[in-house]
Amino acid sequence: MRLHGWLLAGALLLVSCASGTSAASGCEPLPGVRPGLCPIPAEERLDAPVDQLRVVGEERELGLEDLAGRVVVLNFWASWCGPCRVEQPDLNEAFELLPDDEVAFLGVNIEDAEVNALAHVREFEIPYPSLYDPANDYASRFSGVGPRNIPSTLFIDREGRVAVRVFGVIGTRETTSLAAAIADED
Repeated sequence: MRLHGWLLAGALLLVSCASGTSAASGCEPLPGVRPGLCPIPAEERLDAPVDQLRVVGEERELGLEDLAGRVVVLNFWASWCGPCRVEQPDLNEAFELLPDDEVAFLGVNIEDAEVNALAHVREFEIPYPSLYDPANDYASRFSGVGPRNIPSTLFIDREGRVAVRVFGVIGTRETTSLAAAIADED
């Protein structure tokens, strides 16, 4: 069963957007997603930077290339960011709901001390890895992402291109709906 069908058939109650297209965005509304948030048309998507960075609290490195072939929910956060703390339980829940063979999650901790980042990971029992980007070098390569606008969550399509940008807090329903829509693309 396609991922989107699996989600709709599951226990989630998705709130539907108004019918028709969104005048502001020119896109078809997605169930469970606020108006105006929709995938970037495939022909307009740009490749995401694939740098390898060290994982918070570990010696190993990881990057988007290691997750190739899956949709990636790429969340930029910091331990000192209040809204990041608010959204983390929803990201954890979305991670548990989405099949890991189709959707991967990857955090990017920016402008933070690693000891604080590791404490955050442990406090919220984050079930997926986070990259350590203390000088915001990697994050700054994504248009609009930085310490003044976190949390930010980008959805990377199966081909490694940025498909959706969400600046601000994102909930479980939006995360699962956007990931499912991107996973269902042909």
